[in-house]
Amino acid sequence: MFLFFYNFILLSFSIFILSFFLLRLIFSKENIQSISEKFCLINKKRPKGEIIWINGVSIGEAKSGLTIANEILRISPNTTILFSTSTISAYKEIKKMNKQVILVFLPVDFNFLVKKFVNYWDPSFAFFMESEIWPNIIKELSRTRCKFIILNGRMSDKSFFWWIKFNLLTKEIFKQISFCATQDEISKERFKKLGTTNVRSAGNIKYLSSKLLVDNKKFIELERKIKTKDIITFFSTHKNEEKILIECSKHLKNSFKDLFFIIVPRHMKNLNTIVKNLEIEDLSYSIRSKNNLEKNHNFYIANTFGELGLFFKLSKISIVGGSFNKTGGHNPIEVSHFNSAVIFGPNMQNFKEIKEKILTTKSGIQVKNSKQLADKIAYFLKNETKRKKIIKNFKKLQILEAKKSSLLIQNIYRKL
Repeated sequence: MFLFFYNFILLSFSIFILSFFLLRLIFSKENIQSISEKFCLINKKRPKGEIIWINGVSIGEAKSGLTIANEILRISPNTTILFSTSTISAYKEIKKMNKQVILVFLPVDFNFLVKKFVNYWDPSFAFFMESEIWPNIIKELSRTRCKFIILNGRMSDKSFFWWIKFNLLTKEIFKQISFCATQDEISKERFKKLGTTNVRSAGNIKYLSSKLLVDNKKFIELERKIKTKDIITFFSTHKNEEKILIECSKHLKNSFKDLFFIIVPRHMKNLNTIVKNLEIEDLSYSIRSKNNLEKNHNFYIANTFGELGLFFKLSKISIVGGSFNKTGGHNPIEVSHFNSAVIFGPNMQNFKEIKEKILTTKSGIQVKNSKQLADKIAYFLKNETKRKKIIKNFKKLQILEAKKSSLLIQNIYRKL
């Protein structure tokens, strides 16, 4: 019954959906290839043998999905991985990082498109990352007896509110999920209430993520210019969140003369806002893409893609963006591969389980405001031994959780 209404609504709004994709094409959010593949114009050949389908929508989810792909290929080298994503940025990132997968765009969830996609590729397993519930995809995979598995499952407050509201109709969809490994207990209970029977709280698979790549030539070049400074990176910042760092710098300027703050915005459209906020306070800054770094600059706006590992490697301290506003924080795990102490703000609800493990193992610090942030930065800069201890603890945590995740993937793959 639910699928009937769901497909009726999709068809009713099909003209608006097509218009939406056309607008995205005009504004370069899509390209001809992405549109073609999303509407199932397939031009890639299916190889013989078993295919495992992995889907990761955004860059973060795609990276987690690639981690799963690497684990499966390690267990079963002759398996073919079909990797789907939804954004051009994630597609480019995966294409750059892995040559062993067949990379495609996820089809739009029209039943006739999904049916064509599933019939053509005929996967044996489908691993979807985090919170991707597409009714027609789940239905078609169930029809072909392909196991549908959610890894790193997360059910947000908003998503749960809407799914549970119509659960009498949607329960049939959630029952068709073969297995769901959630990030936390809250998500586990929510998936169970929605009808998924085989659910387990398994921690966060992002601990398995590989170390971010660093271009050594770029590292040497940038380090030469700022090697005498104490470098602090504020990464994945949201609009106006840099104000926290600006306030923090005021508290620190009398005690530390050679501080250098790197701001890595989550969205490049916020560049002008960051510049405006720095200029209001008459602070010296440079922009990475303009290559205009001077010795007297104390702020550096990193408005480039794929260089986060470079900034983590340079930094003594890394601060999690999205944790000082209502966003709910971003993934801090990637910092654990570098010699950088991690600090996050009061709002880490998107990564609550990770936050608790970091605090419990003394692998990082949580602060409430700019004053506390300044105090902790000062503490780490004055106490190298304490800073190194925090870093060591985070590395230990990452290794331990990565081993657990690796065993989980092996068990799922072998048993299902």
